[in-house]
Amino acid sequence: MASQEKYNCIVIDDEYLARKLLADYISKIPQFRLVESFDSPIAAIDTITKGDIDVIFTDIEMPEMSGMDFIKNMGFPLAPITVFVTAYPQYAVQGFEVNATEYLLKPVSFPRFIKAVNKITTILNFRKKLLLMDATEQNTVSTPIIQEKEEGKDFIIVRSDRKIIKLLYDDILYIEGALEYVTFHTKDNKYMGLFSLRKLEQELPGNRFMRIHKSYIVALNKVTEINGNLVKVGTHTISVSKVMRPALLKHFSENHQ
Repeated sequence: MASQEKYNCIVIDDEYLARKLLADYISKIPQFRLVESFDSPIAAIDTITKGDIDVIFTDIEMPEMSGMDFIKNMGFPLAPITVFVTAYPQYAVQGFEVNATEYLLKPVSFPRFIKAVNKITTILNFRKKLLLMDATEQNTVSTPIIQEKEEGKDFIIVRSDRKIIKLLYDDILYIEGALEYVTFHTKDNKYMGLFSLRKLEQELPGNRFMRIHKSYIVALNKVTEINGNLVKVGTHTISVSKVMRPALLKHFSENHQ
């Protein structure tokens, strides 16, 4: 029986005990391998640039450079998954704006760490599956099978996990983008595939969908509440950026008079 492939992780934290705790947690995950721990983002650069790191667990507040600034300026073609591990809850929204996959508050319990691991491995396994496809199939998966906006069209045909799905606009709650893929969220299902959020923004009808955040396109008729920088869509709560919030509020003031 072939041994299970492991995903390479690094830990960045200026506190020794915090690095030790995460190293211990990672050692208990069969799918993870801790490559190295670092006391600053600067020290980790050489290891990350080699391109073999799948997951970065990083603190935010550190002396030389904050973990947030480090991730913001990380310009690698296929960036590792980022998990912020911090004692400061106030950075959560900013963390997700730079496409962090998880945000863990210290002290991190092992059950909470496992919950994050499940989300991380789902993404990494999907990414691996896509990378194993041949170039022709990748191109098919990465592009919605629509040529242009058609008058009266009420669906999009997408390809997800080797299946072709006719997805009605009315069924879409919101679309979440992360790295090189997006997830279509409906009331009962999620469909993940290689798509460009920017391309979808152009293809979907603007009177029904709006890009409200770097990582989200929302179905306007599914928004039930706007509370500060948070938007409720069905049972989900997602972020709206400061830049797009006025446009979203304007839409509702004009359409709910």
